[in-house]
Amino acid sequence: MRNFLKILTVALLVISCSKEKPKLELFSPESFAYELDNGWELNSSVRVKGLQQEKNKNGYSAKLSYTIDVITPAGDTLKNAYDGIDDVNQKEEISETAVDVQIEFDSTFAKGKYILLYSVHDDLDSQNASISDTVNVGQ
Repeated sequence: MRNFLKILTVALLVISCSKEKPKLELFSPESFAYELDNGWELNSSVRVKGLQQEKNKNGYSAKLSYTIDVITPAGDTLKNAYDGIDDVNQKEEISETAVDVQIEFDSTFAKGKYILLYSVHDDLDSQNASISDTVNVGQ
């Protein structure tokens, strides 16, 4: 009985001290477009939280890879219309960060509602998350 209580105490201590792995989450997408002389510029941003971090001598770092697909008003999908890698470095733990994109469309792109499909990959722990947003171009 005494050994059982010791094992139970140690198990409860381990469980209560273990930290649950954060889940990668995308939220608060914002997108807008404005007209250029020869087309459109699309600007979009999405917030990211739950990213894995590494402690280093300068603070904390994280690494995100992402792609943005765009669905046109005609229903065509532009795969990898934008892609990038963000190396995030901060002195304090990183509670959240932003992924910002800027895509230029020439004048052949139609006015109308475009759908942006974000796919974000946390390179430190291989989690993936996605979110979509819409933007009206020229309306």
